[in-house]
This record gives sequence, C-alpha cells and structure tokens, in this order.
Amino acid sequence: MEQFDTYYYDLMAKKLSGHCTAAEINELEQWLAASPEHQAEYDILSKIWQDSVPADSARTYNPDSAWQKVESATAPATPVRPMANWKKFSAAAAVIAAVAAASWFFSHTPPKKHELAANEGKIKSIQLPDKSMVTLRQGARIKYINGYHHDKRVVELEGEAFFEVANDPEHPFLVKTANESYIEVLGTSFTVQSTKDSTAVIVATGQVRLGAENDTADVILNAGQRGVWGNGQLSSRNNNNPNFIAWKTGVLAFNDQSLLEILPQLADFYAKEIRIDSNYQTTAAKQKATITFSNQSCDDALHELQLLLGFNFRHEGDAIVISQ
Repeated sequence: MEQFDTYYYDLMAKKLSGHCTAAEINELEQWLAASPEHQAEYDILSKIWQDSVPADSARTYNPDSAWQKVESATAPATPVRPMANWKKFSAAAAVIAAVAAASWFFSHTPPKKHELAANEGKIKSIQLPDKSMVTLRQGARIKYINGYHHDKRVVELEGEAFFEVANDPEHPFLVKTANESYIEVLGTSFTVQSTKDSTAVIVATGQVRLGAENDTADVILNAGQRGVWGNGQLSSRNNNNPNFIAWKTGVLAFNDQSLLEILPQLADFYAKEIRIDSNYQTTAAKQKATITFSNQSCDDALHELQLLLGFNFRHEGDAIVISQ
C-alpha cells in the first residue's frame, strides 16, 4: 500500500477542520484525483472526523473519542498486520486531533485586540498581519486582531489614516469607524477620516464600498471619488482635492486656487486656526495662486503666499489672522 507524505495528512486535516486556503484546497483536490488510494484515505479520515467532532463548534471536542474511533476503524482483521499502517493512521489522527483542539481553543478564547496610536505631532506607519500598510495621521488610533481568524480582515479606526490594502479577494478588508459606518475593500489604497459624527473616504486606487453597520444603504466608490456617511445620510462625488493625503506626503500643491480656498487646507495641514479678517474676505476670494509647499513650516508657507499675493498675517494666541 502506498505510503503518504505527512504533508498531505496535514492538508486533509486542515480541509476537514475548515482551515484550508483556496490554494491548499486546489492542491488537495489534485492529489485526491491522482489516485483512488488517495481518495480512499481521505474518506476514512473524513469518517473519523465526522464521528469525533461535533458539527457545533461550541460543543467540546473529545480527542480520546477520536483516538478510539481511529483504532476501531483501523483495527486489524487478522492478528498480524504491518505496524506502518497503524502508525500512519495514528499520525493522521494526531494531526486531526491537534487541528481540532486548536480550532476549539480559538473558538472559545476571546481574540486579543492590538491597539496602536500616532502620537500628537507625528504620523505612524504600521504593517498589519496580512501585509497591508496603514499610515496613521497624528492623533489617530487603530485596533485589529492579530491573525484575524475570520473570513474578513477587520480593523477599527478613530481619526484619519491612509490604507494600502494587500490583495486577498477571499478575505475582504473591513474598516469600522467611530460613527458605526464601514468601508469594505478587496485590494486598494484610500484614506479615511473618522469622527463620532461622520466618516469620509477618498479612494486613491481600486474600489471600496461605504455603508453603515445598521443600514442597508451603501455606495461603491472608485478611484478619484469621495464618499461621506453622516447624520444618517450617504453621499458621493468626485474628489476635487489633490491634497487629501498631504499630511502623509508632506506636500501641498495648489493650481490657480483662491486664497479663500488655500487657507482652509493650510489650516488642516498644520492643525492651526487661520482666520481671515471680515474686511479682507472679498479680496481673498479673488486672489489666486499656483504654488507648492514641501515639508515647510506654517509661517514659511504663509510668508511665500504673502510675497505672492501681498496680504499681512499676525499671530493672536493660537490663531493666525490674515488681513489687508
């Protein structure tokens, strides 16, 4: 009788316990189809598994029962039988028992959440267990389960972050946010701004689905689109802000934009309050600039704009005031 590599016993055990990946299932199916003996071996182990492991994973798995069934299923018809066969089935049962025990353990052990945050004034880059990359803006916080152990890769976000998701169509990537909305993707890059009141998503590449956990409405967003969920409303439009990840790149670029449009983006980028004097609002709406800032301080950026457009600015406490 053919002797099988332990590797295939491992694959069979993983298949029976529901731990096989699609690639492993495909490999196992090819191996089973290659020989009637392979299929017969799998059928025996499948019967042992079904008789030993309850369908309800919440019930306790009994490894002693599994061993007894293995021994009875493989008991010799005559007093003498090669020891190799018994060892073969013992090894298979050991693999099955180990996988079942691990499956039971994980189903009864609350998953441990990891929590990481970007300190004020700094951004933080993180590689998740699936190799996806997350860049947290200062003050942002993310929670995730190491290894996931689910059919979906789920993270929880507070604040703003940029995601570059590793492609894995069989395990969709899900971002849950502070206002109970979610973003579901297969493999893409996007930024999320999450607060208790709203969630905004801008897609850089690929496609995402934005929706709410307690609502059936959702919207598909493609690259270059922005979606917002807040106050029970879902909306989407084209993203007209090329600086949506300036906090990550350190670069702010403006093309023929008014001072009235530029200043709010500077305020967001530098986390400063920037106000325009009421008697300068009309002029600020008419003044336009094409300019790029790269890793500069707020005052340096304002000085460059000042030379270009001719306004004045002053510090009043924590605020900056723009005037004629």
